Amino acid sequence: MKKTSTGARLVVAGSGDAANMRYACGFQPVDPVLLLHTARERHLVVPVLEVGRAREEAKGTRVYTPEELGLPLYDRRSIAAWAVQLLKRARVQRVRVAEQFPLGVARALEESGVQLEIASAALYPERESKSKKEIEAIAVAQQAAAAAVRAAVADIRNAHIARSGELKLNRAVLSSERLRQTIDRTLLAHDCAARETIAACGRHAADPHHRGEGPLRVSETIVLDIFPQHRKTGYWGDITRTVVKGPATPKQLLMYRAVLKAQAQARARIKPGVRADRIHKEVQDTLRAAGFRTEIVNGTPVGFFHGTGHSIGLDIHEAPSISLAPVRLRAGHVVTVEPGLYYPEDGGVRIEDTVAVTARGARVLATCPYTFELK
Repeated sequence: MKKTSTGARLVVAGSGDAANMRYACGFQPVDPVLLLHTARERHLVVPVLEVGRAREEAKGTRVYTPEELGLPLYDRRSIAAWAVQLLKRARVQRVRVAEQFPLGVARALEESGVQLEIASAALYPERESKSKKEIEAIAVAQQAAAAAVRAAVADIRNAHIARSGELKLNRAVLSSERLRQTIDRTLLAHDCAARETIAACGRHAADPHHRGEGPLRVSETIVLDIFPQHRKTGYWGDITRTVVKGPATPKQLLMYRAVLKAQAQARARIKPGVRADRIHKEVQDTLRAAGFRTEIVNGTPVGFFHGTGHSIGLDIHEAPSISLAPVRLRAGHVVTVEPGLYYPEDGGVRIEDTVAVTARGARVLATCPYTFELK
């Protein structure tokens, strides 16, 4: 297969990887389905159980079942057979696919004489710039995320500190797992759902992607990173706040103030034409100037060792990112701004907002208090 560019695009998607499918035709599959998107029209092949909903959701798209393609009974469950037959019917001999395109389907197409070309970047690069409607859909998910943060913070605030140092709420231990239940209930009330929500305390908070487990404790940082997907639109939100119940240590206070300052500076720098890597470097410089070095200590990274942000949309992580790549931001980009500091002995601090890039700068899509110490 070659990396080049052609007019027709081919998408295979199931329930967990349907961002390109939803973007191209509006359909959210349950089982794997197939979309051929040419310059003039869209063709969608779905199981017979999905055909009614597909014809309702995929406006302006020709929808077929395997039977309607004329496939024999033994081929009606084969995505590869669907692809070969559909491209033959549409008289398409060359298509562009994503790097993650299924190998079995690719081989069947090549054996049938179809030339496959791997997209050099995203299969739908136009997804980078969001429309007004898309930005508002992201804002709805972001507002749900902010509501979930407020509910989680309320639980922590209302907890009391046991003699053991553990937090207790209504006489029961307040744990990461219990806090995620509060978050999940809040999100469901806003027609959103989240996977891998982070409610991490202490040493777990110093590992950026640790979900957190066990009791929450006094004077340990608690990172709340909530990234829900709206169940109707499919768009995501993403927000992070860090709190501590009881008095913070002097170093934790310095960490929080440094991250808060770096995050505010980065948001203020966002506007069309600004290079994302320069924003990232300024965040690094701000945290370094505050006395926080990024290094490897006993095999563990400490300091600030991830990107400043990423784009968000129908996927939780999209291009462009605010990191090392010298890309320029454009109006219509929707990006997170999430610097952090991580030291196992002190915990972690991360503050994140999602913003839309406008002609005037960064528009925060949902407000949420920046509260650190909870008495």
